[in-house]
Amino acid sequence: MSETNRAPAPTRRLRPERDYTSAVYGSVLAASVIVSAGDSRSPVALAVLIVVSGFVFWIAHVYAATVASVHGGWHVAAIRTGMQHEWPVAAAAIPPAIAALVCGWIPAVSVANGSWAALLVAIGEQQLWGWAAVRRANLSGAILARTVALNLFMGFVIVALKLALPGH
Repeated sequence: MSETNRAPAPTRRLRPERDYTSAVYGSVLAASVIVSAGDSRSPVALAVLIVVSGFVFWIAHVYAATVASVHGGWHVAAIRTGMQHEWPVAAAAIPPAIAALVCGWIPAVSVANGSWAALLVAIGEQQLWGWAAVRRANLSGAILARTVALNLFMGFVIVALKLALPGH
C-alpha cells in the first residue's frame, strides 16, 4: 500500500479540560440565594428557589456565551457546546437544594437550621470546586496560599452576610 492510499489513523476523541469557573459561580449563586431567601422559607420553597435560580443563570450564561460567540456562534452545535460547558452553574444548585429538602423531612431540624445546612453545603461545594480549580492550575507556594485564602474568605463573607441581614 502506498503512502497516499493509507487509511487515516483513527482519531481519539479527547475529553475537553474541565473549567471549574461555572461550578464555582453556581455554588456562590446558590449560597447567595439561600442568604437572600432568609430563614422563613419552607424547605420546599427554598429548594425551588435555589434550583430555579441555578437554571435561570445557566440559561443566561449560555445566552451570553452564544451572543459573544464564545463557543462558535448561533448554530446548534455551538449552543449545545455552550449548554454543556455552562451546565455546572445549574448543577451546583442541586446539593444545597437536596440539603434543604432533607432537613425539611427531619422533624427535629427547624426551618432556620435547614437553611443554614443548605448554606453550609453550598459553601462547602464552593470550597471543593475552588480547590479543584487550584489543582487544575497547578498552583504552588504563595500563589496557592493566596488563592485558597481568597476562596475561604468568599465563604466567610457569605456567612457574614447571612448573619448581618435581619431575619436571617
